Amino acid sequence: MMKVLVVDDEYNKAQMVSAVLSGDGILGVAVEHVTTAQAARQALRTSDFDVLIIDLNLPEVIGAKPSERGGLALFDMIGLDEQVLLPSDVLFITAREDLIGEIGDEVASRGAQLLEYRENSEHWKKILVGRVRYAQQRRTRGRESQADVAIITALNRPELTAVLRLPYSWTPHRLPRDPTPYHFGRVPRPDREVTVVAAHAQRKGMPSSAALAARLAILYRPRYLLMLGICAGMAGKVGLGDVIVGDPAWDWGSGKSGQRTDGSSVFQVAPHQRPLDTYVSQLAQTIGCDLSVLHSISDNWTSRKPSTSLFVHVGPMASGARVIADEAVAVAIAEQHREVIAIEMEAYAVMAAAEYSADPKPIALAIKSVCDYADSAKNDDWQDYAAYTSAAFADHLLRSPDLRFEA
Repeated sequence: MMKVLVVDDEYNKAQMVSAVLSGDGILGVAVEHVTTAQAARQALRTSDFDVLIIDLNLPEVIGAKPSERGGLALFDMIGLDEQVLLPSDVLFITAREDLIGEIGDEVASRGAQLLEYRENSEHWKKILVGRVRYAQQRRTRGRESQADVAIITALNRPELTAVLRLPYSWTPHRLPRDPTPYHFGRVPRPDREVTVVAAHAQRKGMPSSAALAARLAILYRPRYLLMLGICAGMAGKVGLGDVIVGDPAWDWGSGKSGQRTDGSSVFQVAPHQRPLDTYVSQLAQTIGCDLSVLHSISDNWTSRKPSTSLFVHVGPMASGARVIADEAVAVAIAEQHREVIAIEMEAYAVMAAAEYSADPKPIALAIKSVCDYADSAKNDDWQDYAAYTSAAFADHLLRSPDLRFEA
């Protein structure tokens, strides 16, 4: 979603800017409006904007008198403020003829353009549309592209395949000198359209998923970073196909291998647990308890499915470097956290990659579904179904009006 910030203490100009862009058929543009220089700096510290439109005659704070040089002062200040995420393009706008000649040269010296606002004039509108279209093209060709949500899977089949079956009008996309194939989609919601990018890692495991998660965070700056796919469940706690939302996640192989005084080997665990964002965790629990959601997911799967009812669990998820098909190992992992319900190979790494991302950091969460119990009976029979329920629950989460996309 491309973002435009209008800084103007007059609402009519902001409304006109939004109307011009929507009326010209430019899709995927969100226009935000603030009325003071102070509010603009705060918005620019927390969100990435592609185009910034500043009124010349601007107040510093609410209740203050507008200053004829308020817009220029804001421009100069954001250049000095290292916390500000600088927009790709800046336009100044004014309805005052006396300021055009007086301050026009100063605007030009800052590398920006001044628009003379006239409600019935087409000249400023054409310039605005042209600049926004160019900024939009620039975003789609390289690092400046953005998405609200990034989805990662460890496997192409069946995990990414299940994601690409979601009705998001997917389109494939490749970047120059980047080996990863990306897929872009759109999730329609009553309040806004959510943009999604999805990709699968080159191989299973924490290193590949961490690298891909970091790349997606840098390239597309998503609000949410989702790890979807399949996992092993703890027998007796969860059923086949059940959806597990990891909270917390940790590396069960983290620790120290040593020797006891008698010479026998001992592994001293030292797990670092990463919790899920509290708001998202509670929202996942709420959606997961909605019987209409569970019935919808179950009923829309037309192939063979388990005899047990579908459930969604929010709980501890252990990540490790090995595929587990040994009940004794699963039991040993459970000793690290008595409430563990899932074992898999990527969640902790994706959450760590999000934590080390530049601000504003994405919120990472792992939504994986149970395909086996990490024992000797492990097989691939339920992988397709588990990949489906993982993707389907993520779809319900993304469509929820309670999932917040503004920082």
